[in-house]
Amino acid sequence: MTHKVLITQHPDNHYTARALALPDIVASGGTEQEALEKLRAAITETQARSRVVEVDLPLPVEAADDPWLRFAGMWENDPSWEEFQAEVEAYRKEMDARFPPE
Repeated sequence: MTHKVLITQHPDNHYTARALALPDIVASGGTEQEALEKLRAAITETQARSRVVEVDLPLPVEAADDPWLRFAGMWENDPSWEEFQAEVEAYRKEMDARFPPE
């Protein structure tokens, strides 16, 4: 398994290595190589005592009943709604004229 690692050199020539996918795992060393070796060991130890599981969460009630419900009324007070609808209709007519159904 490959992990992307951020290596930071500090002003005192001290190095820190951080696994980007596992931000809680950080290792330090006097050299870049030492920091990487410590990080590899820390990731290996974490993987040995961990596992990945999937968790199902219930949908909110309104989303479970109708997935479109959260969008209902979102344009209710938009002053340009009628203009938008007219533009959509004009575009559709233009496309139908250019590419008539076969």
